[in-house]
Amino acid sequence: MLKSNRTSIVKSDEVGDLDHIPVSELRALYNYWCAKKGDRVMPSRSDIRPAEIVDLLPKVGLIDVEHAPRRYRLRLLGTEVVLALGQEMTGKYLDEISPSGSGMARLNKLVEQKTGYYVTSQLDWMNRGFQKYQAVFLPLGDEKGEVNMILCGMRPYFQKGYVQGQGVGGGPNRL
Repeated sequence: MLKSNRTSIVKSDEVGDLDHIPVSELRALYNYWCAKKGDRVMPSRSDIRPAEIVDLLPKVGLIDVEHAPRRYRLRLLGTEVVLALGQEMTGKYLDEISPSGSGMARLNKLVEQKTGYYVTSQLDWMNRGFQKYQAVFLPLGDEKGEVNMILCGMRPYFQKGYVQGQGVGGGPNRL
């Protein structure tokens, strides 16, 4: 595990140091989260005020954490996140739409260790493998100190040859 001076992060495939996030919008979301958590391990959902991060909202999502059994439900997705995913996914469970174990493993570590992480990766489901993204995932806690929600910020980026709405090389996107 790597250590940051503000919080620890999970080391995984392309996980970076939270204090050196290269994407300004994701760094802004992380700094906002740090300000809201103060000296605590993590802030609560009620600490997060959408009116304070209006410019970031298109890139933000909230994921509900269910504990018995552990599942992750997409509670809210910003417009740019929906665009990157190719369709609206609000209300869906990750285990129903993603066959990947690596993303779930990172989320499980976040919940167990109450730590955030920054990652550069690509979607590996819904025929969206061409879609690369950078993202930050940050825990939100309940009154018992358990992670009950995850605040995430995502910045999709497209490979050369990608045409919005048509995929790579001008071919149709298949969902």
